[in-house]
Amino acid sequence: MASKLRSVREAQKAYWVEKLSQRRAELSEKGIDGSLIEKDSVVKKLKAKINDTNIRLAAIEANEQKLVDMAKIREEKKAAPQKEKGKKAPAPVVEAKPKKKKKKEEGEGQPVKKEEQKAAEAE
Repeated sequence: MASKLRSVREAQKAYWVEKLSQRRAELSEKGIDGSLIEKDSVVKKLKAKINDTNIRLAAIEANEQKLVDMAKIREEKKAAPQKEKGKKAPAPVVEAKPKKKKKKEEGEGQPVKKEEQKAAEAE
């Protein structure tokens, strides 16, 4: 039951429904009542096969619907007017203000170079 085609799955479902009705007919001919027929392991197995097929058919339906929706969206995009692609306007350039450096008084707070320090010590 690995088929992904709807027609194949519908044929399989018809096959399992027919087998189920045959099994119920056999059990009712033997004189078994309805509640015991539903408890029969073969009947349960056939119902499970039908249920699996129904689930797969629903998945196939959902997939087909998705394909139809996607095709519709594609057609709508084709029908919509194309936006003109032009060059974007350049962003306004903001000039950075030059940073103002604080003027320090000469000699005050500036580190003394080693060479100057050695020359001052030598004197």
